[in-house]
Amino acid sequence: MIQINEIIAPKKAGRLDSFLSEQTNISRSKIKKYIENGAISLNNTPCLDPAKKLNEGDYIHINLEMQETTVQPIENTLTIYYQDEYLAVIEKPAGLTVHPCPSCTEATLVHHLLYHFPSLKKMEGERPGIVHRLDKDTSGLMIIALTEESRLALVELFSQKEIHKKYLAIVQGICPNGESKLSIGRHPTLKTKMAIVPENKGGKEAFSEWIRLYPEESFLKSTKNQQQDNFSLMEVCIHTGRTHQIRVHLSHAGFPLLGDELYAPQIIAEKAPRQMLHAYHLNFEHPFTGKELAFSSLPPQDFWQCLEKELEKKQKAIPIIITGSSGTGKSACLEFAKRKNFPTFSADACINELYQVNNDAWYLLKNQYGNKFVPNNKKPVDKIALANAMKDPYTRQELENLLHPLVYAHMNNFFQENEKAPLAIAEIPLWFETKPQLYDFKPITLTISTNENTRLNRLKKRGWSDETISFMESIQLSQEEKIRLAQYHIKNTGTLDEFETQFLTICHELLDKNTSLVSYTIKQIQNKIQSRF
Repeated sequence: MIQINEIIAPKKAGRLDSFLSEQTNISRSKIKKYIENGAISLNNTPCLDPAKKLNEGDYIHINLEMQETTVQPIENTLTIYYQDEYLAVIEKPAGLTVHPCPSCTEATLVHHLLYHFPSLKKMEGERPGIVHRLDKDTSGLMIIALTEESRLALVELFSQKEIHKKYLAIVQGICPNGESKLSIGRHPTLKTKMAIVPENKGGKEAFSEWIRLYPEESFLKSTKNQQQDNFSLMEVCIHTGRTHQIRVHLSHAGFPLLGDELYAPQIIAEKAPRQMLHAYHLNFEHPFTGKELAFSSLPPQDFWQCLEKELEKKQKAIPIIITGSSGTGKSACLEFAKRKNFPTFSADACINELYQVNNDAWYLLKNQYGNKFVPNNKKPVDKIALANAMKDPYTRQELENLLHPLVYAHMNNFFQENEKAPLAIAEIPLWFETKPQLYDFKPITLTISTNENTRLNRLKKRGWSDETISFMESIQLSQEEKIRLAQYHIKNTGTLDEFETQFLTICHELLDKNTSLVSYTIKQIQNKIQSRF
């Protein structure tokens, strides 16, 4: 006969058989048989009633005849963080059920443990060594008892809440720091689910706390980016060990786990191959040596792939403004971009459209100046009259203040509509002249330049007179000043193919930086997690 630890019943322990099954990790049906066979004493008196209601402080004594487990070992690989004669700390991979059960026909963690720890064969039942569990699709650290004496000691530590567990979870939405003390019980109609159930209706005490590791508050303030389609990486500490506790509490709070087919809406469940939950930290005092033990583990690859995917979704198109003096070849860059299927925008094309009958600029000019620039209701804006009027500095300033915000608004809409593209490119000849520092919008700027003679010859081939060229030069910054203000510069003095190569090289460099930003963010998150070990 092997004597099993005495157990003191806590408050609201419930039925004798249910409580002992939970405390010993022996199935309720077997516990019921032990009770009916007189192996259980309650307050030093044999108890034969499995449904006996326990009172706080009841003293339970158990004597069981232990038999070797019938579960057979299966050869496998297993990550082992710690092992001595009493216990081991291992990492359970996602997709592996912890112990055999009627609904599980494949190999379980227990089969794997028996291969690595032969001493477990001497323990009874289908759960040798198991003192706590993780859901099948949850990965992470677990403590394994290697002897019956150790199992009972660890069960006691768990019941006294002296084993501390932390998890990492990826949830939908920007989840604030918080906690939940809502009791959890079996769902009233769906037996595969747990739910928030009042204690007076069978729910059991449950306590979870969580803090957000990403995104940080400073990031949210700087980007004003708190849409519902965002995600959060949470650290969750559980003070009780109810089935599906984290999944139920966070889902009830409005932040279900990505990939959780049981508790998340389908659109969120489809974002990951499993619920994104990893038991990443354990610390406790060794029940026999008294040594303080602490273990930490970074999540597996699928966890990081999910984070990477969500970060990529948050990335917006890299906005590029192409500018430069007239005749440098800016429009050719738009053609290069179109061939690569990058969305493009032309300020000249936009303003030409706005000048058409009944369009915005047409209305504004008609209302402001009558028929000075809009001859009648059937004709577009008279661009020649407009150009002549702009020779007067005061009138030009007035017209620019009227027209530039219209072009800017359309450009802004263009970038917003194409924010999921890798790059979005706008040709804005007078970008630096419109005082862009006054806008929140901060694009990448690229100035195109060329030899002065080449540029002037191109303009004359377009039919520009010396007077037109002189006027256009007067309302723009110099080519040198535009080069100085831009982040990138291409000198268009070679062949068209060479020009295209230079342009696409810059585009690919920017795309690589954007990809690197995701990798950098993942590395920063990993460093932050490791700093908490």
